[in-house]
Amino acid sequence: MKRFFGVFTFAFNVLGMAKSNTTLLKPILYNLAIATPVSIVLALAYGLINSAAVGYLVMAVGVAALYFIDYFANGLTASLIAQQVTTGQTSMDEALAATKKSIPGIMIFAAISALFDLLVSFTDRRSLLGKIVAQIVYMVWTTAVYCVMPAMVLEGLSFGQAFSRSKDLMKQDPTQVGSGVLGIGIVNWVVNIAFFWIAMQGAGVLSHIHPIVGGFFFFFVFNLAWAITGFLKITYFTCFYLWARQCEEQGSADVELAPAPLASALR
Repeated sequence: MKRFFGVFTFAFNVLGMAKSNTTLLKPILYNLAIATPVSIVLALAYGLINSAAVGYLVMAVGVAALYFIDYFANGLTASLIAQQVTTGQTSMDEALAATKKSIPGIMIFAAISALFDLLVSFTDRRSLLGKIVAQIVYMVWTTAVYCVMPAMVLEGLSFGQAFSRSKDLMKQDPTQVGSGVLGIGIVNWVVNIAFFWIAMQGAGVLSHIHPIVGGFFFFFVFNLAWAITGFLKITYFTCFYLWARQCEEQGSADVELAPAPLASALR
C-alpha cells in the first residue's frame, strides 16, 4: 500500500518543486489560456447543430484539438521536468523546441484519444459491457500516451520508435511503475471530484449573474482540473522514464537513481 499512496508524497514534492521554479507551471497556464476558449466555442457550436452526423464531426475535431493542446502542454512539461531534475535549471525555449519536433506524434496521440473518447460516449448509449470495454481500452491508451510521451520528447523519437523504446524499458520494469500508475489514478480521481464540485457550485452561483459567466467559470475549472491532472501524470511518467533509463545504464534498480521527487516518495 505504501507504493500506491506514496504517489501523494510525490505529488506534494512536485508541487513544492513547482513553487520554487514557477516556470514548471507555465504549460498549465498555456493549456488553460488556449483550451478554455476552445471548450466554450466547441460547446456553443455543438449546441447550435441540429444534425447528429455534423455534431459528431464537430465533436471529433474539437475533442482532438483539446487533446492536442493538452498533450502539447504535457510535452512541454516533460522537457521542463527533465531539465529541472537533471540540471536544476529550466528553459522554455528548449522545451518548445523539443516539443515542436514531436508535433506529428502528438497529433496521432490526440486523434486516437479523441476517437476513443467518442467511442466511450457512443457506447454509453448502448450496452453496459460495451461501455466497460471501451472505458478499459480508453484508460489503457491514455496511460500509454503518458508512458510514451517522455521518450518522444526527451529523445526526439518518432511515434513508433517511442513506443518501442518505452516497451523495452517496461520489459525490465525494476521500478514498479504499475503501483505508480494506480496511485496517480487515485490522485487524479481526488482532484477531479474536488474540482468538479467546485465547477458545479460556482457555475450555479455565477449563472444568477449571467449564464455566460457561469458557463465560463465551469469550463475554466474543468480545464484547470484537466491541466493539473495531466501535469501530475506526465511529471510522474517523466521521472519514471528518467529513472528507468538510469537503471538500464547502471544495471541497477537503486531508488537513489530516481529523480528527487520520485526517490523521496519511494524510500
